[in-house]
Amino acid sequence: MDVSTQATEDPEFASSGQRPSRAGTKSRRHDIALYAPLASTFYGASGEQSGGGAERQAFMLARGLSLQGFSVAHIVYPISEPRAAESPFPTIVERGGQRTLGKLSAAAEVATIWKALRRADAAAYVFRGASAGHLTATAAFCRTFQRTLVFSGSSDLDFDLRRPDRHRLQLSLYRLAMGWTDRVVAQTEQQLELACRAFPSLRRPTVIPSFAQAGESEPLKAEAFLWVDRLVDYKRPHLYVRLAEALPEARFRMVIPVTSETPPGMLEHLHAAADRLHNLELVAPMPRSELMDLIRRSVAIVSTSLVEGMPNTFLEAWARGVPVLTHHVDPDGVVSGNGLGIAACGSWEGFVEGAEALWRDPSLRANAAQRGRLYIERVHSPEAVVKRWTELLSDVLPPRLFLQ
Repeated sequence: MDVSTQATEDPEFASSGQRPSRAGTKSRRHDIALYAPLASTFYGASGEQSGGGAERQAFMLARGLSLQGFSVAHIVYPISEPRAAESPFPTIVERGGQRTLGKLSAAAEVATIWKALRRADAAAYVFRGASAGHLTATAAFCRTFQRTLVFSGSSDLDFDLRRPDRHRLQLSLYRLAMGWTDRVVAQTEQQLELACRAFPSLRRPTVIPSFAQAGESEPLKAEAFLWVDRLVDYKRPHLYVRLAEALPEARFRMVIPVTSETPPGMLEHLHAAADRLHNLELVAPMPRSELMDLIRRSVAIVSTSLVEGMPNTFLEAWARGVPVLTHHVDPDGVVSGNGLGIAACGSWEGFVEGAEALWRDPSLRANAAQRGRLYIERVHSPEAVVKRWTELLSDVLPPRLFLQ
């Protein structure tokens, strides 16, 4: 199914200067196609109420570029209950469902990806938030048909050639595919350094921050700390349990979405901890609107992860006047450098002391709240981010697209 809608002006994506003209693009159906298949949930009946951070970023990019006058296609998995077409959606190109593992199914998966890429028929393809195999297939397509390929990083793991969840052949093909990209976009300067170290031959990598929309005007009364992330080993949810044990006077909430990556026994361990600790509450996954209200009622968003890009939960918190408490991750030092919460820099003692300070000191939270809103407006607003993407695309698309 292809669904086309007419983009109109949206206050979240105000015009950011030069707008491309479609004159000269008749040889291609679209200027840009975004390959981010898991973002299909954002086009379903539940809309923005579901979907992960990388998928939300892809959805906002597709919408934002559409509003800037680009002809955009978004390649996604099948949408079981598509919602009514409304601006500023791009053209939706549904690819076939993902195949299971195996040599024959792998070949069928490549064919499915190529079919969707051909239907999108774009001058440039932006790849985000999918697997190494999908990138290899997309890169081969772009190389074969002489289309521009832009890789947009979602996590620092995208630039880790030793990650344990990929075997040697996958990593070899991934390295080859990254060598075929025309541009690479990182979320932070730290991520850019990782990219250049892992792939020294990259052509003109650049940093474009993630999107964040302004939140409600005021946070609600702070009730508890909040951990919301996928249940995987490197997110280290057990450290959050330890934090609750260390501060029995504070309250802790934990949103626990289980995925195919969740190790056996992890969920059971967390339920046992919640039964044992009076101050730890497990919360089932919920629609986005409810989650945003939960964030507004939080003392701080807590991260125990070992590796991230720019966590969407950080952005959502700052946009709503809620600080961040992080044990290890502090992308480009933005938490500590901008006073947006407390970064423990890997110190357990600093982590516990930071939590205690945030719990007991409302003025500390209020100061971080004000700085967080200003930081989001300056760096991560849709207008600021789309402007950076438009500048990049002016380099990779034919110059005639940018005639006034």
